[in-house]
Amino acid sequence: MSILTIAIPTFNRSEYLHKCLLSLSKNKLDDVEILVLDNHSTDNTQEIIKNIQQTLDLKYICHSTNIGPDENFKQCIREASSEYVWIFGDDDIFFQDSVVSIVNILKSYDNIGLVHLQAENFMKLSDLNNTRPFLKYDSFTNNKKFVKQVHTNITFLSANIFNKDIVMHYIKLETIPNNNLGQVYWNLIALIKGKNNIFIKSKIFAARQLNSGNYNFCEVFVKNLMNTLYQIDKEIPIGCIIKIFQKRLLIFYYPANIVRIRNGLSNVKYKDCWKYMRALFIFHPLFWIFTVPALVLPKKKALLILKFFEKILQK
Repeated sequence: MSILTIAIPTFNRSEYLHKCLLSLSKNKLDDVEILVLDNHSTDNTQEIIKNIQQTLDLKYICHSTNIGPDENFKQCIREASSEYVWIFGDDDIFFQDSVVSIVNILKSYDNIGLVHLQAENFMKLSDLNNTRPFLKYDSFTNNKKFVKQVHTNITFLSANIFNKDIVMHYIKLETIPNNNLGQVYWNLIALIKGKNNIFIKSKIFAARQLNSGNYNFCEVFVKNLMNTLYQIDKEIPIGCIIKIFQKRLLIFYYPANIVRIRNGLSNVKYKDCWKYMRALFIFHPLFWIFTVPALVLPKKKALLILKFFEKILQK
């Protein structure tokens, strides 16, 4: 039985999927199950799969109808037969030898909850250097310290490998709302209930940028994210983790993304931010100190201030 399932959900992005699978085929894949879950694509995805299956052993599942992205992610978990599951974006890229490094880590620790991975951002494949340094990582038994390292990146689908056994024991997938952030639910449960959590410091895969913009940033990452955290808190108390999230969100994540969107540096939608944020954070001092200026200052001035603070944080 495989120790790791790499599940790739896809829909009408055959060109990206082809490059993703080609990069995966350059890896040693012992003890790895590969799934592709096609959300009823109408492009040439099936032809791409048929060709790649000549050199890459994978299981292809094509839904009879489009069940939506959230349900497709959940189906990735249901179909996986391994202890650990890595749901990987069809537009992202595997670095050579990255998978075997991950498998070795999974075999080295008992009852891992979550493995968090670092990504190299890219726009064009020609920008990538596929030579990776020696893998560096830290292991954590303290949940708070681990969350402080991962923070908002727990929302990034491709960057987290979770323990399926833990997830299926504590969660009924059908109860998770389809709000673009189901991964927060299962990633948090896995890291809380796991014995060990792993933070990989080396950049081990590549994440394509500016390739998904069909959502409202403030609805998803303000309203939906906080509602998801509060819903988890009703079942498993995570009050201290919510405080860690709020601090990171209000000081850096929200201001940075709002300023970038306002200045045309991101292609996601930007609507009703004040309404969603005021309802949630009106009594939080960090909201008024850090986030409100990003919302109300002239956009170019806000961008200059953001770049200044980013330089300070990098020192």
